[in-house]
Amino acid sequence: MTPQAHQRYEKDVPVLGSYDVLVCGAGPAGIGAAVAAGRAGARTLLVERMNCVGGMGTCTRVNTWCDTQGGAVLDDLEARVGDLDKARRRFNPQGHIYKKGRVTLHGETVKAVALRMIREAGADVLFGTTAAEALVEDGCVQGVCLANKGGLALARAKAVVDATADADVATSAGAEILKGDPDDGRVMHVNFMFSIGGIDREKAEREALPEEELIRRIQKAHRDGRLHAPPGVFRPKPELFPYHAPEKKLALGSWEIEKVDCSDPLAVSDLLVECQLIALKLIEFCRAELPGHERCEIHRFWDVLGTRESRRIAGRYLLTREDVLAGRKFDDGITQACFFIDFHDSPPGRTIPYDIEFKRQNTPPEGDWYEVPYRCLLPKQVTGLLAAGRCISVSRDALASLRVMPSCMYLGQAAGTAAAMAAAAGILPHEVDGTELKKRVITD
Repeated sequence: MTPQAHQRYEKDVPVLGSYDVLVCGAGPAGIGAAVAAGRAGARTLLVERMNCVGGMGTCTRVNTWCDTQGGAVLDDLEARVGDLDKARRRFNPQGHIYKKGRVTLHGETVKAVALRMIREAGADVLFGTTAAEALVEDGCVQGVCLANKGGLALARAKAVVDATADADVATSAGAEILKGDPDDGRVMHVNFMFSIGGIDREKAEREALPEEELIRRIQKAHRDGRLHAPPGVFRPKPELFPYHAPEKKLALGSWEIEKVDCSDPLAVSDLLVECQLIALKLIEFCRAELPGHERCEIHRFWDVLGTRESRRIAGRYLLTREDVLAGRKFDDGITQACFFIDFHDSPPGRTIPYDIEFKRQNTPPEGDWYEVPYRCLLPKQVTGLLAAGRCISVSRDALASLRVMPSCMYLGQAAGTAAAMAAAAGILPHEVDGTELKKRVITD
């Protein structure tokens, strides 16, 4: 933000309040940050553009928290959701690396339980609010200009946590940003997701069309203009959309799409519009052509795209593939992780499916893990700001491991703890002792 813009905000925009810690974004990273900062005694505000917390874990159908460590906040969340019989942990030796396995948490339950944890920690929550622009003075973030139905308002803070997933605050603050493959700019695929109801499952299975007939009907629907693939669809292939030939099944609830820059609001909006209209065509096709689907209906469009990669900060340390595979530890290592390097990428990149041997070759040594240095949360040029979640300072290979929800919550817990420490000591986040932070965050 320029000094002139800063003056404009001071004069024209009301001040919402002053906080110790301002957390922008209430996905897994934001939940971790708000809970940790609040529990540390910091006056904390969590702002979120949606009307619930949870991000990918509640606003999409992604309710499996992949097999890796998640920290104390996630352990608490899992225990509380489990008390309501809405958590299920499982281990599959043919697909999982982490011996504790992965846990499925019921999304709607997570919304309420995580919100209770945030409020119990003493943090305030403001839904329906976007972090529009950072307030920067002499290279230091002093707060964020927020936008909602009430207009613009300025929230000042001693420390700001960017948990937007897309580094929105860091970008507006002028931080150096990384995005995509350094050679060709490609980013990992997104998923458009929706759910279908009203299918007679028994009839659909009993009277299922032979593959040849199903393909014939799909191809005819394409020729007649009754079906067409979304732009950029990668899985299933566009020529047989929505049939996914390698698995011999219809993709009726999730389409993987390439070449989508999720930091571009026009690109995201255009894709959502197109996919929702195509979903309606698909329902009409299924009703007309597929036994058991005569009364099928759109049950729910999920709120956001399933996103794996967009902007990330260039921080004071860049976590690399070598760090991941070596299980590297750091004096200021504030998050543990062991998920494998899991790309959903376009050629010449790699993509799913991956067998267990590939996973073992692309993860730390068995029984080991790597650590994320605190420095990865700190932008190079901008102070007063921490990143948390998939927008921290990592290479693409490291991101492919670290982007999963448990790691994002763990990173948020570290960021919130550090922000509270900075506020209490009257210092900036980059002045926090990373070794002391590690003692507070990693307890096992």
